Order: sequence, then C-alpha cells, then structure tokens
Amino acid sequence: MKKRSFAIDQSLYEVINSMKGSRFTTQRLRDLFALRLEKDGIEDVSLAEIRLYVYEHIRRMEKAGWLSLDGPQKKRGQVYRLNVLPDDLQLELKQGRFHIASSNESEAIIAEPVTEKSAYVHSLHTLLKELELDMLATMGEVERYKLLIEEMPEHSSNLESYLAVAREKSSKLIGHFRAVENTIHMLKAS
Repeated sequence: MKKRSFAIDQSLYEVINSMKGSRFTTQRLRDLFALRLEKDGIEDVSLAEIRLYVYEHIRRMEKAGWLSLDGPQKKRGQVYRLNVLPDDLQLELKQGRFHIASSNESEAIIAEPVTEKSAYVHSLHTLLKELELDMLATMGEVERYKLLIEEMPEHSSNLESYLAVAREKSSKLIGHFRAVENTIHMLKAS
C-alpha cells in the first residue's frame, strides 16, 4: 500500500498528542496551541491568526480521515474526534510558520511509521495521564478529610469512614498507575 504524505506542524502535533482524550473543539486546540507558542517564546501572534492556522490543519486532518466530526455539524463549538492515524498516512513533522526556523531545522522530520505497538503505547500514555489526574484528586480528598477531622473533631467518627474509603481508592489508583507505567516501560524496551 502506497503511503500518502501528510505535513503537519511539529508543535501542533505534539499538542494534539498531549491532549487528554480524543475529543476537542477548534477553540480548545487553538488555546492549547497558543499556550505552546508562548512556552516556545513566540509572542505577538493574534488568536484569530492561530485559529485560522489550527482550522486549516483540522480541515486537512478531516479530509485525510484522521479526524471526524463528533455529533452534528455546527458553525460554532464544533466537536471533533481524533481517529487512529490511517495506515496509509505518512506524517512529515515540519517547523511551523510561527517558529523561527534555522536552516538546519527547516528540513522535514519524517515520523516513524505508526505501528500497532506504538499506537498501543500512545493509548497507554493517555490512560496514564487520566490515572494521574484521578490519583491527584483522590490524594487531595484524603488530605482534605484529614484537615476536616482536625477542624471538626466532633464529627471525626463520621468523617473517618469517608477518609478510609478515599485512602482505599487512592491505593487502588496507585496500583493501576504503576501497572500501566511498568507496561509502557516493558513495551518500549522490547
């Protein structure tokens, strides 16, 4: 099967890969990409210009089958779903137009073909991020129950049962997190 070449801004590609979940709006992707540009030290780019740039990439990704509409078509707030990268698509990660490219960096970087293993590792990384957020929330819950018990000792008998449940949930999440993390290390090593 002949591969189709698909050029994409390297920073935008990294933003897409770092997003939690596979659903997003143009505005969300624009905002995340704008933050990335700021992090890269690129300023004085209007949100309108970034939106047009992001929308152009979304339109091309949709045409290539990498992206699809999620729900009915809308003029504003359209939700998109990121699909698995089509087998016949070969990514070319390029320096974006907002980045100042040196002569050495202007050459295209060919991404490694996406294999079933790398797609699975990517999905495990997404799961790892979700588990980390859940784990942090549960640890915060445990911390808050401890503070509430100190602040309201007269209700400690009731609050301690909630604290025990939160601790158990936290322990389970840590176990899930470690299992996924170890699996990622094992897959990368093989």
